[in-house]
Order: sequence, then structure tokens, then C-alpha cells
Amino acid sequence: MISLTAKGLRKAIVDRVLAGPITPPVCPHARECGGCAFQDRAYTDQVAAKASVLRDLYAANGFAVDEFTVVPSPNPFAYRTRMDYVATKGRFGLRARGKFNYIIELTTCHLIPPEAFAAAQAVWRRAGELGLPDYDIRAHTGFLRYVVVRRNFNDELLLAAVTAAGGDEPALAALAETALAQPGVVGFHWLVNDTRTDLSFGEPRQHWGAAELAMRVGEMVCYIGPNTFFQNNVYLADRLIGDAVAAAAPAATMRVADLYGGVGAIGLHLARYAAQVDCVEAVAESVSFAQRNALANGVANLNPICADTLAYLRAQPEGSLPIIVADPPRTGLGPQVCHELLRIGPQRIVYVSCNPLTQIADLQLLRTAYHVTSLHGYDMFPHTPHVEAIAVLERG
Repeated sequence: MISLTAKGLRKAIVDRVLAGPITPPVCPHARECGGCAFQDRAYTDQVAAKASVLRDLYAANGFAVDEFTVVPSPNPFAYRTRMDYVATKGRFGLRARGKFNYIIELTTCHLIPPEAFAAAQAVWRRAGELGLPDYDIRAHTGFLRYVVVRRNFNDELLLAAVTAAGGDEPALAALAETALAQPGVVGFHWLVNDTRTDLSFGEPRQHWGAAELAMRVGEMVCYIGPNTFFQNNVYLADRLIGDAVAAAAPAATMRVADLYGGVGAIGLHLARYAAQVDCVEAVAESVSFAQRNALANGVANLNPICADTLAYLRAQPEGSLPIIVADPPRTGLGPQVCHELLRIGPQRIVYVSCNPLTQIADLQLLRTAYHVTSLHGYDMFPHTPHVEAIAVLERG
């Protein structure tokens, strides 16, 4: 295996993209803000560069396919389903490129629609008027840490204020009133992160308006909350999930597994073709949403299971799952999960990855019994070095 660190892969993509001609960026903050690295390069050149780097990387590790492409985002702007804006020391924005503790104060942001950015900015400004101070990420003092935006294809918004401990409910209620007055906002959450760890997630304290946001994917509606993981490209999620389901192609008599299944976005679509789908997820909140989403979509054969993937697989007999779809976090499947997959021996594995490096490491372990029949990239994060991939493995 030809090894490459995450930093090395990022550098390879950055170098290949930046070798192309310069174009005027859309955003005035593009050359300093860490949210976009490549806005001053044509989008077609970005996609071509990513495809070139990944094609070489997979081939060098023995996974050459007849054609490797990266599917572009239908729109490289206003594509995010989630944005986390930092509030610190009188500035509202995103981290500077390569400078974790320095925040670029944004006047605009092209990663979400203008109305969505204006709504988040209005919440931050109102917090200042209410005497809710920004959080100082160096001194660990203050209150308001993040303003989080969740957004669906209809441009409906679920906003959240992530704060340190303290604060009084009347002030947060007033902040919620401002949030709900913004165009498209259907709900507002107060989340508390009372640790020194810099996270834009928190313990739910209270909400006003809608508690959830309805995300339409393909023919299904998936409800999510402010902390819920969901694919972060509103335009390309349908394509990625649709391709994964098409590649799995279960028969109507099959019981299949959707590992790291989240709120059931893939599993719900698999259930249209299989006898039963085990949607395995370790996060209890996501499992609850998967149950809710199955009911909302009239899907009776999705079986949401709150369990660690490794523990679930160890309980499955050899040959019990003919098809498995897996969408693990950036850490990948890992040797133990791969060992269980080899023991169970599904005929087909569809591996959705947000980290090509860990995916390659896992494919190396699985190649003793499987060969890769299809491999494609997906540009879920335009203007950044990130890229996702789907590998289809057949046994034998």
C-alpha cells in the first residue's frame, strides 16, 4: 500500500487545483476565509483536479477502474445543509485559513443562500443587544459560541445558538423571537456546550417553533434536529444516496444492513427493494429519528437498531447478510469491522466514504475476498480539498 497522510492528500489536491488558471472569486472573503480554498479557480478545474489526484491514488494502491470520475455539485454555491458560524470577541464569521484562533468577520457568505446568512447574522447581532456576550475561544469566557444554520432544499431554516453555561431564559426567548421573525426560519434551539472543547454541538436546553427540520431526499422525507449528522450538500445528496442504493440492488427477498445508518436516509430507500433493512446506528438520537422517519414515510420494513457496528456484526451468523451498505465516519471501518465483514461474507458491499485514505486502508483488508467493481468520487464540498467516494465490492 502506498501510504499518504491526510495532510499529504490535502496538499496534493490543493497543489493540483492551484496549478490551474486564476479566476475572480465570487466572495470578497474568499482569499482569507477557511470556508473556501478554491473560489479563485474555475469549478470545472477543481473537479478535474480532484479526479486526477484520486485516480492516481486509488490506482497506486491497486484499485484502478476503467473510469474514475468525480461527480460535480449541480451548484457549487449555496450548497451547504449546515453552517456553523463562530461568535467571538465582537466578530461573527469563520476561521481564517490556517489560523484556528483567528475569525474572519464575514459580511456575506456564499456557502448558504443570502437569506440564511442574514438570518444567522441577525441572531448574533440581537444577542449583543440583549447583553449575551460572545465566547472568547482563548480565555474561555463569555456565552455565545456558535450560531448554527440547518437548511433544506426548500430553504427552510432551523437555527441554533450554541452557548456556554449560564444565560437566562427570558433573554434566550427574546433571541428566539428574533430568529423566528427571519424569512424561512421554522425553529430555534438553545444548545449548551459547557466544556473547553470547541464544538458547535451542545446539549439541548430549549427550543422555540419547530423542533425538527424536514429534509427531502429522493422520495423520502428525513427529519433532523440541530445536532443531527446529515449529508452537507443539498444538491448532491440525492445523487450520492441514489447511486449507493442502485449499486446495492437488493432483491425483494433479502435482509440487508445499512451500517452507520444515521437517520435512515439510505436505509429508507433500500427498504423499497429489500425484505428488511437493519439500519444500524450508535447515536441514540439518530436512531429515534430513523424510527420517526420510517413512520413518516410509511416504511414498515426498516429496522432501526441502536448499536455499535462492530457489536452488531459480531452477532450476525456467517452468510446472513447478502448485501451491506456502509457509510462510516472519517476514521473508516477499521480492521475489526473488516474482519467481521470477511467472516459474514456478503456478496456485495457498497462502501460510502468521506475519507479516501481510510477507505483505501479498508479496501486493502477486504481485497482478500473482494474485488472493486466500481469507484466514483463525489464533490460534496466545492471549493475545498474534501471529496467523498463510493466503492462497490463483489465477493470472489
